[in-house]
Amino acid sequence: MPIEKRTRVEIFLPLRSDIPAYNTALQWMAEEFAYERGGATLTAPFAGLFVSSNRLDVVEDAIRILYCDFDLDVTNAQDLAGLTSFLESVKRFLMETLEEEEIWIIYFPVTRIVS
Repeated sequence: MPIEKRTRVEIFLPLRSDIPAYNTALQWMAEEFAYERGGATLTAPFAGLFVSSNRLDVVEDAIRILYCDFDLDVTNAQDLAGLTSFLESVKRFLMETLEEEEIWIIYFPVTRIVS
């Protein structure tokens, strides 16, 4: 059975209605990943929970996850350097555009069974 090694990138985005650029930025990122990487998935909103900065309250926040599989191997130093540089620029763009304190971007290796 043939396999293909890739790297999954997931961007956790809070659902915002108070920032006009939110939908534009989200749609642009999803389309950019689709065109550049062959496809992207944007989830329906999930309920997320986090602890407030004073550690006294649990706050509920709706989030969406944009994810995409990159055709690269994060065990390769050159691939990893290129990926982290790209993701740092994506994070800066999103945090500035969406006026967020934090946006999580994660990546991990995946293996896909191909036919």
